[in-house]
Amino acid sequence: MRRQFLLCLMMATALIGVTSCNEKADEYDDSGSSSILSFTGPDTAFMGDSITFSFELSSTVVRANQAKVQLFFGETMVSERMMTTPENGKYTGKILIPFMKNVVDGEVTVRLRIQNERFANAVMDRKIQITRPQFSKLTLKDSEGRSLDMMPVAGKPHTYAVTAYFPSEMYAVIETPKYGEHGNAMTFGDVDGKISNGSTTDINFSAALDENYEVTFNTLTYEGTPFVPFAVNGIEFTKVNDTNYKVETNFTKGQTINITGLKLDYPNYWVNPAFFDIIKDTNGKLLRFRGRDGKYRLTVDKGLKYFKVDVMNGNDLADLSKGHDVVWCIGNTGIGQPTYEKNNINWSTGDKVICLAPLGNGIHELVLQAGVSLNTSSIDFKFFFQRGWGSEFTYSTYAVNTSTWFYANNSDGNLKLVKDMTLKSGKYYVITLDISAGANKAKLSSKEVTEFPEVD
Repeated sequence: MRRQFLLCLMMATALIGVTSCNEKADEYDDSGSSSILSFTGPDTAFMGDSITFSFELSSTVVRANQAKVQLFFGETMVSERMMTTPENGKYTGKILIPFMKNVVDGEVTVRLRIQNERFANAVMDRKIQITRPQFSKLTLKDSEGRSLDMMPVAGKPHTYAVTAYFPSEMYAVIETPKYGEHGNAMTFGDVDGKISNGSTTDINFSAALDENYEVTFNTLTYEGTPFVPFAVNGIEFTKVNDTNYKVETNFTKGQTINITGLKLDYPNYWVNPAFFDIIKDTNGKLLRFRGRDGKYRLTVDKGLKYFKVDVMNGNDLADLSKGHDVVWCIGNTGIGQPTYEKNNINWSTGDKVICLAPLGNGIHELVLQAGVSLNTSSIDFKFFFQRGWGSEFTYSTYAVNTSTWFYANNSDGNLKLVKDMTLKSGKYYVITLDISAGANKAKLSSKEVTEFPEVD
């Protein structure tokens, strides 16, 4: 009798378990049904419109839950509106038709998706024809508080222009009026040196002089004039992250370097005197490249505000152990560019590592400013073959290991301050490493410089 009772108890427990599992599985099935009874909206619209749509849904067995109205340009979803739909019945809402760059008139898809609380769903599409607005005028609002009409240019669709007396560096945003019954006003401003919809940051239009000149803007291509790109010698920078932008290209010794697109912020940038001389009478805007001919990565760091140069070989950073003409510097918290306080290396192996300027014929130069890029009370740095750990300059690799100001320590080759020498705050210290006879016969020298004169 007791055996029969235990058997019955085990069977009952198993049945309870099966029921429990089935209940959990049922939570995610598509019980009931969802149906779209109607879906209405306009057949035509303008880009930039907020269109109204209406639909009626029905869900059986299980309550209705939510709906999504999605707008597709081709296969790409460009806009979406989500709505809570707890009951059967009719609903109304709006969805934005975005005003997008380089999108021409054409047919697009508005898709309605509904589902109930158990994920039973239904889908219905509508096709509508969209047209790009032809505004009667735009408004240019400059930083001096002026609002100027930009009128359509005959024979140039979507192009608007205004001519007035502007400064050579003119800052403004461009606004559109509402277009049609359902349109929205829009603002065009600057994002990373390009004109973009939705930005309220001033666009920097540039000309040679303060004078009467024409400002134009194309609402299809988002191109404007006169507009100086964020570039070096006309080669536009590519974005690395939110603060760093790079160009990888060949430079030649003595080449004029023109970095454009930083506008009024340019004077705030630190220029590495090992790599660049400043050309006279250019307000610091034109530089002369001091490095040997070769390929380099020029990085503009908008956070730290300086121009970082790294030597390359092909698509990779150069490596002396592979026969490339390059020397790298890694050190403690007392060394860093543009300042050790904001960007000290701290024996790291990434972007903080300093590349010495290769001047040609095996000569490499590092410029440090006492109290700025070098902490005079904590001097400890070293030269390496690559931008990271690996081959390095040790005491034994120096043919000349002592200079006026710095020497290579005999235990590890780290550079220290010569005994009884004092670095003067604000002075520049030019450290030269000559490896023309080979990396195992390096010659160290250094000198103190008060300033770097501009060049012709």
